[in-house]
Amino acid sequence: MGYSTDFKGTLKFKNEIFGSQLALLNSILGEDCRDHPEWKEEARGLYYIQLKITDNFDGIEWDGCEKTGGMVEIVNLITLLMKKKYPDFEFTGSLSAQGERFDDRWTLIIEDGIAYKKNIKVEGDVVRCPHCDQEFELTQEKGE
Repeated sequence: MGYSTDFKGTLKFKNEIFGSQLALLNSILGEDCRDHPEWKEEARGLYYIQLKITDNFDGIEWDGCEKTGGMVEIVNLITLLMKKKYPDFEFTGSLSAQGERFDDRWTLIIEDGIAYKKNIKVEGDVVRCPHCDQEFELTQEKGE
């Protein structure tokens, strides 16, 4: 068993992308980093690149696979690999992340071409279900 995190959003291409760039990017996405010794230190400790090109070819998004981990490092690896051949390659935008624990919420943000993680603080009260023992956040809407 492992731990799963779901992602929503799109990392958009900062600059116009061409067929040869899409082909290289597509050859990286979905790969197991352990199958690529040429990626050496850049991919140390990383496993699957669980991202795909969006349907309208304007960026990348999570492919929906379970047990996605190391997303920040994966996005930075993709950027590094792409920049080796296309120095102007870069993403913009963010991905919202929700782990299995209700309080495991964060955002992957691209800033100055680098992906990083920004944690999101849970604002409501934490309660535990007496039937399933799962924790969740209890929030109240503020009245006028």
